[in-house]
Amino acid sequence: MINTSSQYDSVTNYCRILFEKKMKDYGSAWRVLRLSSLTDQIFIKAQRIRSLQTKNVRKVDESENSEFIGII
Repeated sequence: MINTSSQYDSVTNYCRILFEKKMKDYGSAWRVLRLSSLTDQIFIKAQRIRSLQTKNVRKVDESENSEFIGII
């Protein structure tokens, strides 16, 4: 349990830092999205994760990690 907690803290810290960097670079453009548009973007990420997990061959070096981070 201790390991899980530290892993959670590490991932959330990484996501927070990434979010702050993107806010600095791009601003808060996501705030103008309607709720349905925002949920569509999350759904697209979830579909992409499923696609990556079910396909055995990948033509480009990619992982689910970046998509999971995108959802967070």
